[in-house]
Amino acid sequence: MGILVVLAVLGYVWGLGPLNRLNTERGITPPAKLAGLDRITDKEIRDQLQLDQTREALSRINNGKQATVEAYGTLDGDRMYVIIALRGKVDIDKTVDDSGATPDKVKKVANSTCVESSGNLPTQCYRGSNTLTVIAQSANEGVTVDQVEPVAEEAFKAMK
Repeated sequence: MGILVVLAVLGYVWGLGPLNRLNTERGITPPAKLAGLDRITDKEIRDQLQLDQTREALSRINNGKQATVEAYGTLDGDRMYVIIALRGKVDIDKTVDDSGATPDKVKKVANSTCVESSGNLPTQCYRGSNTLTVIAQSANEGVTVDQVEPVAEEAFKAMK
C-alpha cells in the first residue's frame, strides 16, 4: 500500500497527473533581459518579426497550451535571439528530424539539442522537460551552437 501512495505522489510531481495539466496551463513570463540583451517590446518591431502572430498559431496547434514568442536584442545590433517557449513536452528529436537538419548539423550541448545553421535554417537550440520546451534561435548569421545554447538554458530556467 505504501509503495502505491509513493508512486502516485511521484506521478503527480513528475507531471503524469493533474499537476501536469495545471503546469501546461500556467502562463509563461518572459524575462526583461536575456543574455544581457533587452526584450523587444516595441509593437512595430514585434509586428515586423511576427512574434505575436507566431505565438497565437503555436498556442492553437499546441492544444491551447500557453506559448510565448519573444525577441531579445536590437534590430541594428549584431546579436538578436528569438525565443519560443511552450508549456508541455515536445518531442525534440522528432522536431529536429522534421526540420530537415542533416545529422552532421545536430549537436548535443549540455542539456540542449542544437542545430547548426544551414541553408535557411537559423542556428537553434532546444531545451525541454515534461512541462516546458524552449527553443532559442539566433537571428544573426555566423552564430554557433555554443553561443545559442547558454541562451536556451537561461531562458528555460527563467520561464520554468
